[in-house]
Amino acid sequence: MRKYENRTQSTCFSQLRREGSLPLMSIENSLDIYKNVSVINPLYGMDVYAKDFIAKDFVLLQNRGKKIQTIPICCSHYILILNIKGRSLRHINQYSYEAKEHSLQLLVPGTIYSFEDMTEESESLMIFFEYDLFDSFNQEFLEFFSREFEPEILNEDIYTQVLNLFKLLNQEYKDKKLNYKEYSNTLLVQILYLLKREKSLLVKEEIVTRSQQISKQFLSLIEENFQRKKSVQEYAHILDISPKHLSETIKENLNESALFLIHARVIKEIQYQLCYTSLNIKEISTSLYFANTSDFGRFFKRYKKLSPKTYRLKFQA
Repeated sequence: MRKYENRTQSTCFSQLRREGSLPLMSIENSLDIYKNVSVINPLYGMDVYAKDFIAKDFVLLQNRGKKIQTIPICCSHYILILNIKGRSLRHINQYSYEAKEHSLQLLVPGTIYSFEDMTEESESLMIFFEYDLFDSFNQEFLEFFSREFEPEILNEDIYTQVLNLFKLLNQEYKDKKLNYKEYSNTLLVQILYLLKREKSLLVKEEIVTRSQQISKQFLSLIEENFQRKKSVQEYAHILDISPKHLSETIKENLNESALFLIHARVIKEIQYQLCYTSLNIKEISTSLYFANTSDFGRFFKRYKKLSPKTYRLKFQA
């Protein structure tokens, strides 16, 4: 089994990793996962099937899929996604977003991510890039996106600008003229500034009620504490409210039970560790502070209907 690297680089994502950070997927590792939806001889992007293809600090892909659903992954690099056609649900940490046509989204290192297509046909352009690709000024600029995960639907003018920048990036990496990498970095930064502008212009929905505040705080607390805390009572204690109040509030605002949302985050982590790390069952159980492997196995089977060992054997390949 391929082992994945464990990196800590910038505050932009090192703060998002929990105690006992998991190995994170490199660009090369991620391509192993996305290769099955990558276009052969693509019009835009790199041909991952070509014999001379090498995954480095920047990769541009053209992807197409039919009702694809993925297992959660956690990467050491950024993923920039321009959705051209189709709709999908993208699950990032505790949140789920619907990505529609002409939407642009940046996923930052250290977040746990999966998606499921909602339409029969989907197409997107994806850029994998490393934090170290940029100078210190632009690295600080990336901090803006550390909590801004939502896909932004672009109007026709902005979408055309972004698509043209993707095309220019594609051409630069195909032609490989003098200083093409440096120039390509400036094109990538332009896309990110357009995305930042769209996010900054967006009027955020105000949290006007106490129940909305509790719901937002609860989701943030899960990401910070899910390894050790797995009960509604523990989160209610942090929020200084009763477990009943928390349960009723979450059900009303998020249409799911508080316990389900806590456990769903734990399950994501287990899926990732089972499929993409070489940790054994006991090590995974210990990393998530289960009392023993039996409790761990029962917990996982309750949600996935398979034992951890059977799940790993079925989905690891």
